[in-house]
Amino acid sequence: MKEKILCLKEKYQTNPGWYWLLATIFLFPILPEYISPFILFAGFIVFKRQWTHEGRKAKVGTLGKMMMVFMSLSLISVFWSDTKFSTFSTAMLWWGMFLIEVMIYNLARTRQKIDKILYAMVISGALNGLVGAIQICTYTLYKFGHISNKFVLTTPFYRHLDETIYSILPFEINTSAWVTRASGFFSNPNLLATYMIIVYPISIYLFLNATDKKKRITLFVFNILISAGISSTMTRAGCFIAIVGWLFMFIILVKRHWKPLIEIFIPTIIVIIPSMLTRYGLIFKTVGKYTGSGSGGAEAKKSSIAHFQIWESLIDYLSTHIKAFLFGIGFGVEQTGQVLANDYNLNKPHAHNFVLETWMELGIIGVILLFVIIMCAFGKLLEINANNGKKFTLVFCVFTSTITYLLFGLTDYIFNSPKQIILLFIMLGLTQAMSYCYEKTIIHNPETLREAAAKEIDNAIHQKPIPVKKNK
Repeated sequence: MKEKILCLKEKYQTNPGWYWLLATIFLFPILPEYISPFILFAGFIVFKRQWTHEGRKAKVGTLGKMMMVFMSLSLISVFWSDTKFSTFSTAMLWWGMFLIEVMIYNLARTRQKIDKILYAMVISGALNGLVGAIQICTYTLYKFGHISNKFVLTTPFYRHLDETIYSILPFEINTSAWVTRASGFFSNPNLLATYMIIVYPISIYLFLNATDKKKRITLFVFNILISAGISSTMTRAGCFIAIVGWLFMFIILVKRHWKPLIEIFIPTIIVIIPSMLTRYGLIFKTVGKYTGSGSGGAEAKKSSIAHFQIWESLIDYLSTHIKAFLFGIGFGVEQTGQVLANDYNLNKPHAHNFVLETWMELGIIGVILLFVIIMCAFGKLLEINANNGKKFTLVFCVFTSTITYLLFGLTDYIFNSPKQIILLFIMLGLTQAMSYCYEKTIIHNPETLREAAAKEIDNAIHQKPIPVKKNK
């Protein structure tokens, strides 16, 4: 045991920044919102000191530079914002979360390290899924009268600690939470769903490329737990998008991986479909009587109507306020909530749509900047010459994770907390790291874009089945 500890200590000392990066990615979705950022800041300090000691300069990459422009605009918006403290603090939070992208781009410079980051994300996701499943199952058993309330796992997991911490702060933070829908280690079911949607395709990638039976079984279990986590949130969009994500991957990867994809899909359907049926009131109506999650689908219908009211109201506001249309009303969701409450009598905190929310905060200029960054990220993935099985599934699954993340953002605001914001920077960091590690066709004009796209289509069409390695 002593030798193992000494060995780990020696490994850590050779590259401390890397181990802090892995710890940050693993712990960020597990620790409370008010602790996770400090793990990142401490890790970045260790990384920066290591880089300085080695005489190296940290690079931000092309996507990093573009994000810095976007975040600079968010900071400048303090000047025309009526909620200056909220705008400034939110902008600085984005600058803080940006550090993870810098760390990934500089430290994950090998294919093996990229896989280790993905493993850290999936393990963290599986733990969240496990906690979420226990939360929803124990609550349901309690409501049916099978167990006492004292055996129900608290949701959110840190609810009582949150109430204590937030009560001593000089400003008010809303600590109301759903007890009828699981949140795992997150503070909100939709926040948990956001992370589960991202790690679901990544867990499939790792499962498809597992090198032995033990890893395949472990990753299969992880995928079930992640699916259970999605289901436990009872988030309709999250459940639907997870299934669409699998279908998307199946269509593209069917020639090479049809059998393991079917194996993954069976437990996904088994655990996700009941959640959707419950939310629409088709099963577990007794639970719905108490929770509002199954009463004939009334709650789900009410939620959909509220979403459309929010979107119609904000479109009306943007179309009648030219300054807001062009430059926004200031970064951070606080002022959007005030507009909805004061102008449209809607007690809603944000736009429930990342495009409309960004438009409200930073105007059409901010929306264009954000979409340019997203398209450039997809372009970097497209540049990679995915000419073998593992490389192709990696590129495609990271692409799918990013797409499903953004799709979910069309029905909910996906930049609402540190645990959500950091996900964008993790995906951008991974994209840049992959672009660095793999051979690529640089896209700099329409012709090279056509060549890169044609190469990826050819890689998809001419896939050959990979023989499964078996333990002797």
